[in-house]
Amino acid sequence: MKLDENSPLVEELAALEHASWARWMSYLFSQCIQDTNNQGLIIPWELVRRWDRQAATPYEGLTEKEKESDRKEVRLILPVLEKVFWPEIVRNARTPAESES
Repeated sequence: MKLDENSPLVEELAALEHASWARWMSYLFSQCIQDTNNQGLIIPWELVRRWDRQAATPYEGLTEKEKESDRKEVRLILPVLEKVFWPEIVRNARTPAESES
């Protein structure tokens, strides 16, 4: 199944991706410290180190807690993927005898 890059699915998934990014940004800003001039935010060094390590680590090398955080994000897009691909999965899973009926 080839999807058109301008399909409504792209927009639906883009909206979910934006929501994921927005949640991350909200969390990131909540972890920052206001600078002394009230001109910006400072990310604490220990968080920079942790996030840098996580970004450089393949998924398989993450801790279970870190993996679960990624799984949580995937679970938010599963309903869209199921809506689009479930009929295809069911059709491909049928035995030849089931397909004939």
